[in-house]
Amino acid sequence: MSKASPDVDVLVVGAGFSGLYILHKLLEGGRFSARLIDDGEGPGGTWDKNWYPGARVDSPIWVYQYTDPDLYTNYYFSEKYPGWDELKGYFRFVADRWQLWPHMSFRQRLVRAVWDEENLLWQVGTNTGETISTRYLICAMGSTTQPLDLRALFPGVDKFRGEVYHSARWPRDRRTESLKGQRVGVIGTGASGVQIIQDVALVADHLVVFQRTPNLALPMRQERFTRREYELIKELMPASMERTKQTFGGFDYDLIYTTWREIPEKELRKILIRNWEEGGFKFWLGGPADLFYDEEFNHICYNIWRDQTRKRIRKPELIEVLAPTNPPHPFGVKRPCLEQWYYEVFNQDNVTLVDVSSESITTFTERGIATKSKEYELDVVICAVGFDNNTGTMTSIDIRNADEVTIADVWREEYLDYLGKMVPGFPNLFYTYGLHAPSAFLNGPTAAEQEGDWVLHVINELADRGIERAEPKLEASKAWHQHVLDITAPTLFYKAKSWYVGANVPGKRVEMLQYPGGLPAYRQKLWEEVEKGYPGLILGRREPVGAR
Repeated sequence: MSKASPDVDVLVVGAGFSGLYILHKLLEGGRFSARLIDDGEGPGGTWDKNWYPGARVDSPIWVYQYTDPDLYTNYYFSEKYPGWDELKGYFRFVADRWQLWPHMSFRQRLVRAVWDEENLLWQVGTNTGETISTRYLICAMGSTTQPLDLRALFPGVDKFRGEVYHSARWPRDRRTESLKGQRVGVIGTGASGVQIIQDVALVADHLVVFQRTPNLALPMRQERFTRREYELIKELMPASMERTKQTFGGFDYDLIYTTWREIPEKELRKILIRNWEEGGFKFWLGGPADLFYDEEFNHICYNIWRDQTRKRIRKPELIEVLAPTNPPHPFGVKRPCLEQWYYEVFNQDNVTLVDVSSESITTFTERGIATKSKEYELDVVICAVGFDNNTGTMTSIDIRNADEVTIADVWREEYLDYLGKMVPGFPNLFYTYGLHAPSAFLNGPTAAEQEGDWVLHVINELADRGIERAEPKLEASKAWHQHVLDITAPTLFYKAKSWYVGANVPGKRVEMLQYPGGLPAYRQKLWEEVEKGYPGLILGRREPVGAR
């Protein structure tokens, strides 16, 4: 069918959990030539790009790593929730152990990809000027890689004479201690904002936090391990890792699928308080699943969060701002984050909290940030304002099909994809941890292996059958899109302005961007496609133009 040979059979873009796993499996299989490119300085994905003060993982380390026994039996972490520096070391260890270095190129960014229909190849252009032809293009770039534009969000930001950074663009050579004695502003109290605020408050001369919506953060319950203690934890890892494949969020515990009304009141209270005391996400993903559907039960959970949190806030004027009597949105429908001493920070005299829901930011000035009634003089501003999640990663790149249509063009009209893995009209292109996959609802390494295994299986089976071209059917993609909307409809997710539904991006269409049905349901959908012979894909021929 094809008239030209590719430079490489499979090109993987992104060196995070998904990219490294897929590259490793391709090399291990020995069937395809494979290469990986990444625009960072080394392996790690988000942990190569996020070096901001306090950056650390929020999954327990016994599930936040690959399930390869050769890796987890030979590597040691010092904390239950490690920081970015330990994770960077882990990814370097993985690249060494899996012998990936010769097959990876860094500081090389995908800037353009065009499908060559005549030769059935992707022609990929990079920032280095290199063009790479490949049979299969796998975008393993994650869902949080396109930071929001600060100039678009804050007109006048260029007036400020101090330093301004997006949290994902924090200078690599700058440590938290360098902020000692400085006046620092942090805009945003999402997951990155909470982590930054905790650490910066310990060193800054003064910290001003600009909060729009209070974060319903959960206690992390951090632990440090000796070498001996970590050896004992390793003995439990195989069972925990196996459990992650069976649960909603890819953790070693699961939601309770008995409705809360069927659980005796005392027993229900006991479950919720125990989950709270254990820490981490268990209060969110270890109780009744009614949390996402039933407002009455959701309010019960919120009240526990509120009452427990208020015990830690000593300034009476901040109680309603940080832990309001009535929920700002249903609990858990914006992603909670894990905190260590976040609420205690606001008891400090060197920390000021500005509620921008009532005291909005009007502009940046030469000396700092002005609200409706006051100017805050600052030396450094850290904008923890998030990303164009799920879609922005791929729409920010010029990826074109044979009709010169880009993925940005397709998704501007409708979020069409199939199984959270492929885009109609774009043959032999796969992506992981993106639009309409479980993504932010799923533990990262679990997603990497579960999604990666499916992509690799499909590529191998196509080769077995001599099929050189595959793309989703338009009607199958529309049906998948509707399926995601249908399972979201009875939930409470639309009652919050969250990045789950794209509400954090001005002008972006508001609808669910993740697959909210959980890992078991998602995996079932993926493998049903395989078992039924790929009814949702066009195999070996091009869809007629008139069918679009």
